[in-house]
Amino acid sequence: MSADAPIIQTLKCPSCGGEIHKDVSFHQCPKCLLDLGLSCQTAADDDRKLLDPGADGDRKFGLVDYEILERIGRGGMGVVYRARQRSLNRLVAVKMIRVGDLASPAALARFRREAEAAAKLDHANIVPIYEVGEHEANPFLVMRLIEGVSLADRAHDFASLGLFDSNQGARLAKTSPPQVKIARLMATVARAVHYAHERGVLHRDLKPSNILLDQDGNPHLTDFGIAKFVDQETALTQTAELLGTPSYMPPEQAAGRPISGSADIYSLGAILYELLTGRPPFEGPRPIEILRQVMEQEPPHPNSVNALVNSDLATICLKCLDKEPARRYRSALEFAEDLERWQRREPILARPAGPILRFRRWVVRNPALATLIAGLIIGMVLTLSLLAKANEEKTRKTIALAILRTETARQLQEIWTSPNPFFAIKSETLSAMAGMEPARLRSGEKRFTIAFVAEGNPLDRVLRAAPLVEHVERRMTALARTPIRIDLRLYKGQTKAVADLLNGSVDFMHINAREYLRAKMQDPGIEPLVNVLPSSGTSSPRGESAVIFTREETGIKTLSDLRGRSFLFGTLDSTLTFWTKVFLADSGIRANDLWKYRYLDGQEEFSESARLNSPLPVAPTLGNPFSDMTPVEAVLNATYDAGVVTERRFMQVAAGEKLVPLKRFQDAAYLLVSRGKLPAGAATMFQQAMVNLKDHQILEMFPGSPRGFEPCVEDDVADMREKLAAEALFDEHRSREERPATKTKEAGPTFP
Repeated sequence: MSADAPIIQTLKCPSCGGEIHKDVSFHQCPKCLLDLGLSCQTAADDDRKLLDPGADGDRKFGLVDYEILERIGRGGMGVVYRARQRSLNRLVAVKMIRVGDLASPAALARFRREAEAAAKLDHANIVPIYEVGEHEANPFLVMRLIEGVSLADRAHDFASLGLFDSNQGARLAKTSPPQVKIARLMATVARAVHYAHERGVLHRDLKPSNILLDQDGNPHLTDFGIAKFVDQETALTQTAELLGTPSYMPPEQAAGRPISGSADIYSLGAILYELLTGRPPFEGPRPIEILRQVMEQEPPHPNSVNALVNSDLATICLKCLDKEPARRYRSALEFAEDLERWQRREPILARPAGPILRFRRWVVRNPALATLIAGLIIGMVLTLSLLAKANEEKTRKTIALAILRTETARQLQEIWTSPNPFFAIKSETLSAMAGMEPARLRSGEKRFTIAFVAEGNPLDRVLRAAPLVEHVERRMTALARTPIRIDLRLYKGQTKAVADLLNGSVDFMHINAREYLRAKMQDPGIEPLVNVLPSSGTSSPRGESAVIFTREETGIKTLSDLRGRSFLFGTLDSTLTFWTKVFLADSGIRANDLWKYRYLDGQEEFSESARLNSPLPVAPTLGNPFSDMTPVEAVLNATYDAGVVTERRFMQVAAGEKLVPLKRFQDAAYLLVSRGKLPAGAATMFQQAMVNLKDHQILEMFPGSPRGFEPCVEDDVADMREKLAAEALFDEHRSREERPATKTKEAGPTFP
């Protein structure tokens, strides 16, 4: 061996004696780790193994001097025992995670994270960790033993004291001692949370059960199992698993957005709310319903639940529970100080929501009505401003542009309720709607038309597309060195839009891959120009992953088990529906094998077993056809046995709602295509303008918020072309005239 060769330090596996590297997890060789993972041990076996005295009569384990006395609790990732440390003759709490059925990789990661987070903290109201070790490959923590109960066991007692005097049965004053006691306790907890925040640790799972009360009633914060360091990001944080407790989870955490210290402040407010009222801010029979309330609804005012809650204390509580993190307290310390001001009967910093803030929240809850009212108000204000400042050229131009946008919105509303299949918007109007001043008319201009199909709010669709169309227009003008204008047509449905692409009425179109193939069969001159790349949050570079799924209790295990069952497809002409039919056909399922089925954007159900293409008498009401929560809710509510949805939404709700995946597949991305016989060079210039678009604001505004565009060739849709026969096989018994009517799709979405 060379003298310069590195020395590799090794240890011996305690189970088999083989040599292992010193950094191997649990100090076990791979074979022993595998044997340990395959072993099955019950919680009772583990307790007996720890509690039964050994040959020497001592209840010891490992190389540490702890005598296990009894099991005192069991959490989501570990078991807690009361123990005596023999060397110091003191009682401690030992939290152990078993490598058996409880110790998944995620649980082990949380366990290590709790040790790392709590070890950084030394505060009188945070349960300290004395030691970290392992016993027979089972990691454990030794913590201070808090003799008492959790706040969850006492929460109802606090609320009950705030309602009635137990001796006289009379209502207490609104500045009653119980509410002062609640404020004092929460101020103490908030200061402990602030201490953790100062050291870069976010708890992320604050709730009454994680606050222990000792025999003197002092609170102690514990369970940092899903804590996050402010300056770090871990794989645990990046998984699709929803971490935290729904009733105490802030909206940004429930929506999977980045969080900060304000998330813990929200949870503190939720705990204060429960202590004051006897219930959490949001309740529901299922976690998914609670999460929906957390993200979309305002909590009931504490006084509406418990009329005796002090108004200032309720204001402090509601400030913590604001949907916007920026409107909460800036720190947990500021929250604690406001509680202490209230205890001293000094003015508090928090203020009740004023008329403007209440109006903004109302707008979020009622967007359609708010849009209509806002349009009327803006029109009136702009009209009056135009009359008052008629002599000011700059102001007159600004008002004229605003009036143009308002008038366009009004015309769009009128056309959308009429039989007209589309709404045409000139390039000049689009520039105004994009916030730009329209370019002056120039000689030799060339005009092109681009088509979009409305999905949801048509006005929102126009406003989102306007900046991109304006950008493409400017880039094509620069490339061609000739003035170019691009007008927009917003269609109510795919059928008419594709027909106009075929007859040359539109030059470019935003279209899904399936509709492109149908159009290509009729006009081989139609060319694909660019692929729309999905948002950065999507795992696939092209298109979004999707899942065919069912409920656990249906007993459906494979796609072939769907025979005789009900199914909810995606929208009729979507690629999601196309691939679903392909995989059903590959599994031997045809349309007439299903008991009943329905398209997400249709108003009818179809029963192939009763009579070919026969609508059922009554079709259940579904939610928004453009929301990916609608198929999930339809299956969960047993309206249909199975359905198809994006994998991102499936992963968010699958574990909590016991949904079963039957088939995962990759959906196809949208395309931008050009008509046949387009003037020379126009398609190339359009493609270059789209591919070179790097403006994140424009991309964020465009429907779907894509991360960009890339050139598209025929090979990109080759897989779908090869599966056209499988789609036809699913509907082989039906002629083209017997296809489901697309009247509801052509009618378009309702204008707000």
